Amino acid sequence: MKLFLALLFTAMAGPLCHGAPPDRVVIHLLDPRGEFAGEETMPTQWQNGEADVIGRRVLNIAEAKRLRALLRQELADDDNVPFCGHSPAYAVSITPPGKKTTTVTLCGTCGTWAKAGELRSLHGRAALEYLDQLLPLPDVFRPANGHLPEILVPFGERDSRSFADLD
Repeated sequence: MKLFLALLFTAMAGPLCHGAPPDRVVIHLLDPRGEFAGEETMPTQWQNGEADVIGRRVLNIAEAKRLRALLRQELADDDNVPFCGHSPAYAVSITPPGKKTTTVTLCGTCGTWAKAGELRSLHGRAALEYLDQLLPLPDVFRPANGHLPEILVPFGERDSRSFADLD
């Protein structure tokens, strides 16, 4: 009986010693031009915008810890934002066990982040660079020679092709 109680106690206490299950962290690669194909979209968290989701990745515990540390450093409560229209290429969704998901979007073009309709300045680029390592931005959206690709110029002519149809 003592052995049974000891085994039962060990089995029940094991999960308590390891703490709560980790948060689920998912990164989404967005079409920074917004919504085009409309097959799978998500909110940009700013001015009721939507963007096509072109990729997704669930992070492991080590990746999630590193990304969260970078975000804590760089997501400043600074509303003095350089404005390009907030065209995010990445969204980060964090879901604690049993709680609602929180999502922020990050725009590398103007260095802003948005959450629930609030737009703030991003202080640094390390989080964006790490996101690019985890889920690389397609070449068609990458700056060339220090300039935005023509497809992303905020006030230029809008290319209405879906991401799948871009060269």
